[in-house]
Amino acid sequence: MSARRGTVAALLLAAVVAGCTEISTDPQVPVSLQFDSLPALAVVVGDTMRGGDLLPARVPVKAFNGVGDSVDDQQIRLIGIDTSSVRAFRAIAGLRLVGSVITPTVRVVAQAGSLQSQTQTFAVVRAPTGLNRFVEDSLDSLVYNIPDTAARFKDARVVVFAGDSLLSGLRIRFRVVNFTPSILDSVRVVSSATGRPITSALMTGQGASVRVKAYPKPGATGRGTIALEASFKALGVDVPGSPRAFNIRLVPRTP
Repeated sequence: MSARRGTVAALLLAAVVAGCTEISTDPQVPVSLQFDSLPALAVVVGDTMRGGDLLPARVPVKAFNGVGDSVDDQQIRLIGIDTSSVRAFRAIAGLRLVGSVITPTVRVVAQAGSLQSQTQTFAVVRAPTGLNRFVEDSLDSLVYNIPDTAARFKDARVVVFAGDSLLSGLRIRFRVVNFTPSILDSVRVVSSATGRPITSALMTGQGASVRVKAYPKPGATGRGTIALEASFKALGVDVPGSPRAFNIRLVPRTP
């Protein structure tokens, strides 16, 4: 049984236990919902929720019929479960969230027929005024030939401004735009928490951090750079200062 089928089977069992009814055999009748994590934990007021590539992202929710096949998602609705949440957003193109009113906590569920998913939360925040800088005490140099690999993996943090507002939950995109090929084979941008490759990071407060991994060539010498770029979009366009590049100096270990 595949992982997806296993998940669907568990959801079907929950539907049977909760409803004490027979599972419909109609292929267009949903009997279970799968509502995964939201693409971001915040959305700018007037803008759509954006995913890792900063493009508008659909909410990852699916409905399944009695044999575990996907049902047309036009039957799925996104619903705020309290008064402030109802006012805080609207849904367009089916499963895309658009912020309507600045709200620190929006509680939303997916609904299909009589089915309702678990609650997901996000925030609607004001538009940032610009992507300002990489933090001064952030990564500015990297010793690429240290034997301890972990010492070659460093964090970089960028700051976004919006007056006194906190922008936790929005995404900043990071990418390596260039590096010195005579020194490095490759460079990766990964999550500081999991070590997995990523294209963007969620903001905490007014900034976001990523980890830069450098993979040197055997016997590499000399000095060079890695050019790391951060970008941020609000209302579909780059905010002032975005994209912003930051040079990380590659330096050899000295005795």
